Amino acid sequence: MKSIQAATVERVEGYWTHPDLPEWDEGVTRAECEALAARQGGEFVAIWFELDASENQIERYFDEGDNDISDWQPVCDKAGSFLLSIHDTEDGPVALFFAPKDKEAATEGK
Repeated sequence: MKSIQAATVERVEGYWTHPDLPEWDEGVTRAECEALAARQGGEFVAIWFELDASENQIERYFDEGDNDISDWQPVCDKAGSFLLSIHDTEDGPVALFFAPKDKEAATEGK
């Protein structure tokens, strides 16, 4: 399996998916996701829009129906982490990051 590395992020209306991230369907389990992250030597970290965005951004998205979340800039505070995806779910947008567990890999990613 190809090792997932940081990639250039070019968001469209705030959304983006890493080119090496598998195309999962709605039936993928948390265990399958965690297993992939472990095989890659790290973990996935989810940052939920509803818990991270400003009150104005949340109101625009949920109350006004504005799906453009370009001004939301989620950040993962784990060393060496990088963005894998910002996508919509039935619970609202989520940013998915990969955080390496190897200290050497973590310092290379920053």
